[in-house]
Amino acid sequence: MTLMEILLVIAVMAILSTSGINSWQGYQQRQLLEQTSADLLAFLSRVQSAANWHNQTYLLHAGMRGNQRCITASQAIFDARCSSDIGMRFIFPDTAIAVELSQSELSLGFYGLRNTAGAGNIVVSNAAGRVRLILSAKGRLRRCSASINGHQPYLPGIARC
Repeated sequence: MTLMEILLVIAVMAILSTSGINSWQGYQQRQLLEQTSADLLAFLSRVQSAANWHNQTYLLHAGMRGNQRCITASQAIFDARCSSDIGMRFIFPDTAIAVELSQSELSLGFYGLRNTAGAGNIVVSNAAGRVRLILSAKGRLRRCSASINGHQPYLPGIARC
């Protein structure tokens, strides 16, 4: 074996290792986004059930707790410190996840009367893509993968918007 052959083998191994690491990091980002959006959907279902059960209005607010983002459900006015008067809050597991809330004229939240809601959506995003959690006025919750600049990211298990 010559020195040239050994250097060639090392260069090929370095290229394959780099592509493998990039693929693994992309996979981890997709899994984190999918799991976070599923956990947030479960949290919203719990808030909806509690609002219906207690016949109360629970509004959703986004805020920060330290350096982590969170969403709280409460009957009180917005509090950016992620405190909830009913004890319901969702803290995002990673600081790389961004959150956007958009709503209709009514505040985004659940109203106990006949299981209705303030329509809107929550967009959860990171380097792997964007997932939109949609809340309809009739209280229906669903999750879909949103496109970014016309490009549809690969997020298995999540339907496209």
